[in-house]
Formats: sequence, C-alpha cells, structure tokens
Amino acid sequence: MPNSLKKVGTVLGVREGKLIAKLNREVQLSTKVFGKEGKPLGKISRLFGPVNAPYAAIDSKGVMAKEVYVR
Repeated sequence: MPNSLKKVGTVLGVREGKLIAKLNREVQLSTKVFGKEGKPLGKISRLFGPVNAPYAAIDSKGVMAKEVYVR
C-alpha cells in the first residue's frame, strides 16, 4: 500500500450502482477515493447517516474494493 494513502472506510456493499462505505474519519463530498493498492475507485457522491458514524455513496464506475482510502 502506498504510504500517502489513509484509510477512511470499509465497503459494505453496492446499492443502485454505487459502493456504500462506512466511514471512520471525516471526508468531504466529491473527494476522490482509492483502493488499497492506490488505484482510483471514484469519488464520494453522497454522505448520509449519523454525524458520528457516517456512510458514503461512492461513484465507482463498477470498480470494487473492500476498503476505501484517500490521499
């Protein structure tokens, strides 16, 4: 895993063509996210759920991953 990546969440599944991830740190809308190896997954299109335990919908263009990272 590239050193510049920070884990921000875990993918729970796919809904309506978007990856759904439970986040473990704060991120902004339109943030570009990456897989463990540093390959681009897409960007965050929606944040939802409780403020202290948010979820994100990620436009991933069909790319799958188990974990989500940012640079």
